[in-house]
Amino acid sequence: MSTYARTPLRAAIATAALAGALLAPTAAFAATPGQTPATASCHVTKSVASEQLGMTVTLTNDLANGPKAELKDGKGKVVATVDRAHPTDLSAGIKLEAATGGKAVFFQRSQGGDTAWKSQPFPALSKACTDPGTATYKLVNGESVQVHRFATGHYRAEFVTNGKVVLILGTNGEDVDGYVHGMHVVLNATTGKLMSEFTDGRAGCTVTKVVPSVFGAGMSVKLTNSVQGPKAVLRDASLKVLATADRAHPVDGRYGVRIDGANTATPKLGQRTQGGTMPYRYTAFPKLPAGCANTAPAKTPATTPATVVNTPVQNGGQTTVVPKGAVAAGAEFKQGGEGKGLMITGAAGAAVAAGAGVFVLRRRAGSTN
Repeated sequence: MSTYARTPLRAAIATAALAGALLAPTAAFAATPGQTPATASCHVTKSVASEQLGMTVTLTNDLANGPKAELKDGKGKVVATVDRAHPTDLSAGIKLEAATGGKAVFFQRSQGGDTAWKSQPFPALSKACTDPGTATYKLVNGESVQVHRFATGHYRAEFVTNGKVVLILGTNGEDVDGYVHGMHVVLNATTGKLMSEFTDGRAGCTVTKVVPSVFGAGMSVKLTNSVQGPKAVLRDASLKVLATADRAHPVDGRYGVRIDGANTATPKLGQRTQGGTMPYRYTAFPKLPAGCANTAPAKTPATTPATVVNTPVQNGGQTTVVPKGAVAAGAEFKQGGEGKGLMITGAAGAAVAAGAGVFVLRRRAGSTN
């Protein structure tokens, strides 16, 4: 009997998937100059004189982390700091006030009591950071895609095939991902960056495939199959590893990830968001290339205890694969159920029932139960 608890995924991995971590570059994603607008300068610093004798202040303005002021002694050692989380240090006579649009003001004084504060602005972020408008990103397959900014945390990217939109990524304060043109693409809700990786790969007798995760919030699973056996890696939106299962350890009970048939030629990935009687959702591993055989000696399987289950993340962005043909007529999409529910009404319902077309709506949101 599983001992899973209904613990949200975000609570279980909050320390490992902070929003700031999403800004770190990842080798598996395309690291081309086109990934970031060349004019953007979203981290600026400036040294100013301190009201304290023999000291200086370093002012830093960062789009992701906000403003920070560091009071330093004559040797450059930091003796006091104020930032967005701790904006006032009265004992050091420094404080800051953050404003909208990446702006902030620094205040300092040499004494307490009724001594007046002296103010000066933090170094300004470029307009490309605070109001980037539209930016263009080059993806791993060579195509260029525009990302439109509507408000803080709200970005939109459209993917086109033969002049028609086939996929729309829209953030709503959460990273969102999708699968299009042979790629896995992630739109960052903090920076508006659009990152990409190929979904399928091969190197000798090793094959890989990136598939969706049941946990949402831009998460994915990278499947690897080789002569050493299958391996599944659950990753967050920055590709940080959260859980791993392989032939030697086919079950990670903490994250509801398992491999069935790990010692066979047809292994399958199982995922589920809760324990108990909730069934696993299965995905087949990519098959080994012709002439490659799983010859590695089998090992005694080990498992990770099932102590925590992870439910889908609340809220988030939306990924929509645009319907084609008869499905497109009268299609309506609604969120519901366990965060993966989908209602199809109008002509779309009849078309799907008749097998006339295929579409997918992946909403990065969780159950409200």
